[in-house]
Order: sequence, then C-alpha cells, then structure tokens
Amino acid sequence: MNMSFKRLSLLSLSMILAGTLAACSSGAGKAESETKPSTQQDAGGPLTKYDPPIKLTSTMNETGKESLAQGDTHANNIWTRGYKDELGIEVTYDWIVPDANYNDKMNVTLASGDLPDVLKVSAVQFEQLHEAGMLEDLTEVYDKYASDLVKEFMSAEDGAGLKPVTKDGKIYAMVSFPGSLDSSDMIWIRQDWLKKVGLEAPKSMQDVIQIAEAFTFEDPDGNGKDDTYGIALNKDLPINAFLLGYHGYLETWIKDASGQVVNGTIQPEVKEGLRELQNLYQKGVLDPEFGVKDFAKMMEDVNAGKSGMFFLPQWAPFQVSSMIKKDQNVDWLPYPVQSIDDQPAKTQNHLSLGGIFAVRKGYEHPEALVKLLNFQAEKMFGESAEKERADYLNGLTGLGFHNATVSNLPANKNVKAQDEVEQALKTGDISGLGLEAKLFYDDIMDYRNGNLDKWHMERIFGPESSQGVIKYYRDNDLIVMNEFIYAPTRTMNTKQATLDKLRAETFLKIIYGNLSIDEFDNFVANWKKLGGDQITQEVNEVINANK
Repeated sequence: MNMSFKRLSLLSLSMILAGTLAACSSGAGKAESETKPSTQQDAGGPLTKYDPPIKLTSTMNETGKESLAQGDTHANNIWTRGYKDELGIEVTYDWIVPDANYNDKMNVTLASGDLPDVLKVSAVQFEQLHEAGMLEDLTEVYDKYASDLVKEFMSAEDGAGLKPVTKDGKIYAMVSFPGSLDSSDMIWIRQDWLKKVGLEAPKSMQDVIQIAEAFTFEDPDGNGKDDTYGIALNKDLPINAFLLGYHGYLETWIKDASGQVVNGTIQPEVKEGLRELQNLYQKGVLDPEFGVKDFAKMMEDVNAGKSGMFFLPQWAPFQVSSMIKKDQNVDWLPYPVQSIDDQPAKTQNHLSLGGIFAVRKGYEHPEALVKLLNFQAEKMFGESAEKERADYLNGLTGLGFHNATVSNLPANKNVKAQDEVEQALKTGDISGLGLEAKLFYDDIMDYRNGNLDKWHMERIFGPESSQGVIKYYRDNDLIVMNEFIYAPTRTMNTKQATLDKLRAETFLKIIYGNLSIDEFDNFVANWKKLGGDQITQEVNEVINANK
C-alpha cells in the first residue's frame, strides 16, 4: 500500500483511541473473540491449516485491475481462496478503497474504535495505536510461527526493518522491508556525449563539473547550436548526488564528531555544494528555467536531447528508455557519486517500510498474521514459487502480490539478482540464477538480440548498471545510513512542512544567485528557530530510547 500518508496529531488521535478502547470490544463480529483468552493450541507450524477454519478481518486498497486475474476481485481472488483452502483462514475486508484514499479511511477507522483484526497502517498510525495500548505483542508468535524464509527477510540489515516496531524489546508489528540499498544516489551521464567531447568517465567531482561544462559549451549533439545544458534539474531540486560530492547529506540524520545526531541539511558541507551549483548556474550550465519545471518537464527535456547528466536512483533507465528506441547511438551509464577532495564520496541511504502490519488487542489468533506472511513468502520465493508464482502474481512478472492481505519481500533482492545475472553473463552458466534473476537475465539477452524495449534491464541489472553501482557502494563501505528510522516526532508533525518550504525556497534562490551563498548561514539560524532545534532534541531522545 501507499505509505506516504498525511499526518494527524499523535497526541489528539491517541486520546481518541484511548477513549474508544472499550468500544473496540463491542465491534460487530469481534466481541466473541475478545472475551476468549488468546490461544494457539490449533495453530501448528508456520503453514499448518486451521481446522476448523478461523475468521480474520482486515482492510484493502485497490491496486488496479491489471493485478487481478479475469473474474477475480480485490475481495475474492487467488490469495483469499488460497488462505481459506490451504491455511483455513477466511479473510474478509471491512472496507476496500482506492489507494489514494486509504490513509484517510484508516484514520476514520482508528478514531471510531471499530478495528479490523489485522491493521495495515502507517508509521504514525502504528505509534498512535501502540501508545493507546491497542496492539497485540507479537514477539512470541513471531518466534514460534514465522517460517525460516520470513525470518530471513526480517533479519536483513541487522533486523533494521523490525526496529521501528519494537518497543522495550517486544515486537508489536510485522513489516515489509525492501532494504535500503535501492535508495542509493548516483550520477547518470550520456555516454555517447562523453565520447563526443573526448572525456573519460569521472573519477572526481572536478571531473563531473568538467563534463557538465563540456556538455554545455562543446556542442555534444553535433547540431552546431548552443542548445544543450550540462545538468538537468527541476524545481524539486534533485541535487543529493551532487551535494554528496562535498560530503553533504541532505535531509539525512547523521552523527557528528561528538556522537550527537544532527540534520545533514544544515551542515557547512551542503553550503559548499550549493556554492558550486550557484557558480554553474551563472556559467549557463543549468537550464535557466529549471526552477519552474516539474520532474516530468525535466525528463521531457532530457528525452529531447537537451541535457546529458542528471541525478536519480536505480530506476532511472525507465525514464529515458524511449530515447534508445529512437536512436541506438544514445546511451546512458550510471556512475557512483564522486568526491571533491581526498575523502571518498558516499551515498546516503534511507530505511523505508513498504507496509506495517499489526494485530488489534484481543484478537484470538495473532499468529494468523505471521502465517499470512509465511504463505505469501512461500508462494513468491519458496519451494512453491517455481510452480505457483505465476498464478499468484498474475504472470511471472505481474503485480498480483498487491492483492495479498499482507506481504513482504527479500530485502535488497535486486542487488543480489544483479550479482547472479552478471556472473551468468560472464560465464554462460545459468544454473546459479534464482527465479527473478533468470527473468532479468532473459530480458537482457532479449535486448542484446535486438529487442530495444528491454534496454532498461541491461542498465539496471547488467554489468554496467545501476545495481552494479549499488554493489560498488555496498562492497566498499560507501553508504551513510539515515540514523532516524522511526515515526515522525511530534514537532516534525507540526513544523516539518514549514522547514521543508524554507529549505526549498532558500536553496533555489541561492542557486539562482538571488541570494548570496552566505544566506545559507541565516537559513540555518532560521531552521533552528522554527522548530529544527526541537526536532533535533526529539530525534536524539527517540534514538537513545530505542538503543
């Protein structure tokens, strides 16, 4: 589900939740289970079927008809039938709404107190429910019933995915944790232009700047016109990969020399990166109209051959694949972030959760949530996957997993697949390919045999690819993790939007030259006064409390 939810006041909704706790026990169809003691006497093993069957309610967001087999619905599909036939769990949904409306509907549900058995919630909503004492402790049922596959997923990155939902050593929710590696920043450069201007792959930030200037002034498209820019930007300022060259970590919580956690946005390294961007704008290396263009317009310009460098994560090839179909001479390659000095540049990665799944206090079978996760993992990645994955996904590469009541994935599965694909391409031996890696390998071979529609797979999973850059970061310890992996603090809920607006407006004016670079110092002072200092204090309190 879409986890980019609007934020309600943690305190006010928690008070409502606490006040309606008694009402939960009188919810229709739920009172009987809440008056019984919790028991797992018939639960068996990770995938043992309940006999007699049990009932479980949840909620669902519509994900599009393309994720469903013909004749199926979000309420009745291969997943719900599988739960009933193989697990003895009869899943029904209290409500099903479009994805865009899910969070608002869940907020109404939480305030009403009439909760489903399994709650699919945001980080903020999880905190509200936990503070109100409305969630089951899942520690024992996870230890006892989680399959080896699910435990493998949850243990990735030193168990980082479970840390935001663990309180005082107890686990209060399961999560979908995709891993942090795919959030890595990188630089995308038009390789055909690089050859045209006679330059080599960048090995420093100075090289990146030289390439950007050459793409602006040396007619890389060969049309005899002064109509290209070195770096593509838009009003949302996707400049992370540029600032990383100066060791600036935008919107990332990092440790300072004393061990205190501070916000990277206000550090002097960011100022130095902005100074160079201002310089490049004054030289004409940046499109003078970038400040009024959105992402779509930026990519439209890139696809029209107006720029030869941009900063996007690993999925960028999808944005420029149409160029290759029009002109096979066009090629884009990803490069790691580069350093301005003798210290290596590092990417900044963020922990994100694809879903948080909790159980309402009093539900008789909290282990059923774990069994649902076991079932989904088995059908997609276990021994059953070879024969059944296509059915459950509505095609081997389909989107049917969206219709599972709850789901999780192997963390950082893409870089692992790239390892396998690169080895197979090198040796010709495909015996070591996992199920997904084999699909990626086949797509790359299809591209190499002339199908230009699959170029993006070459650039995401091939030897020279975005996942290859991520592997380079991983293998060389070039990753700075965001230290704050928890739900937004109280002051974040009320002040973060103001701070974000202040940053966006100030940085844009500095790059345009409407403000002196020294105005960055005033920005820092204002950021602190307008809530930044209080947020920093709260962030450190939360981190220290969860050590």
